[in-house]
Amino acid sequence: MKLNHANLGTREVARVAGLFTAHFGFERLDAPPRPNFAVLRGSDGFILNLMRPGNAAVRYPDGFHVGFLVETPAVVRAKHAELVAGGWTPGPVEDLTRGGYASTTFYCPLPDGLLVEVSSPR
Repeated sequence: MKLNHANLGTREVARVAGLFTAHFGFERLDAPPRPNFAVLRGSDGFILNLMRPGNAAVRYPDGFHVGFLVETPAVVRAKHAELVAGGWTPGPVEDLTRGGYASTTFYCPLPDGLLVEVSSPR
């Protein structure tokens, strides 16, 4: 069994879609782009749908995030710099150990309380 897709709510569909296409290798499949819904495909075929939830507030539970694993701590630092240059405000790069797993990690807040994590093994 393979995870096929995820559907995330955001009031800023175009902005969040732009982040995933410009910085995380996703391709936007819906053409022409729609303001309230985006279909993105990752390089591995994973589908990420973004949708505006009407007038309802988007609420993610504490700790909810989308995580990307990269090869090395240097790639983590490079992605952090890329996001800063792209106008995003990622948190600091940290060396963490959780559950016996050592990683170099940062989190980048997105609209509506969504987080993106970028990490690599240390």
